[in-house]
Amino acid sequence: MKSHVPIDSVISGGDLRELIIDSTVARAKQEHELLSEELREIYEQACTIRRGQDAKRLNREIRQLGDSVKHFLKHWTAHTQWEDDELFPSAASVLGAEPDLFSLMEHEYELAEQYIQAFTQLLEKAAAPIDQEEARKMTTYLIQAYAVLSNRFREEEEIMLELTDRSNAYGF
Repeated sequence: MKSHVPIDSVISGGDLRELIIDSTVARAKQEHELLSEELREIYEQACTIRRGQDAKRLNREIRQLGDSVKHFLKHWTAHTQWEDDELFPSAASVLGAEPDLFSLMEHEYELAEQYIQAFTQLLEKAAAPIDQEEARKMTTYLIQAYAVLSNRFREEEEIMLELTDRSNAYGF
């Protein structure tokens, strides 16, 4: 029979809190790196499509871009859910309640999601072959989403740095 020792008897409250914050920040940074890379690839694909001249190639590339966007959305949705459940509550406990900060973040995520949804809806409704002008219009939405999310990720990195700094300063 295995016996289990409660974690709070091994690690003090402050140490446990610091461990939780450190692991939360580490996960957020890792996920941001992966999401940022996927987002950069989407941006590069969108730019390539905007420069494209060959209709057949353009149509193949925009469908591939649609697949990349679906893949990104899957990861991003899981990440934002985790942020809401774990990262933001941890940040609020250390940084204090700053509802304007988190509501702004939520608004920016919603804006980026609207841009991405506009692209996916246009792509789903588009009749093949898609012409260059229509492809430019579609990819404009992704370029806007890229700008919003890139900025959002940078700001979240700053929050995570402050979270780590304050956690260490308070001895958590």
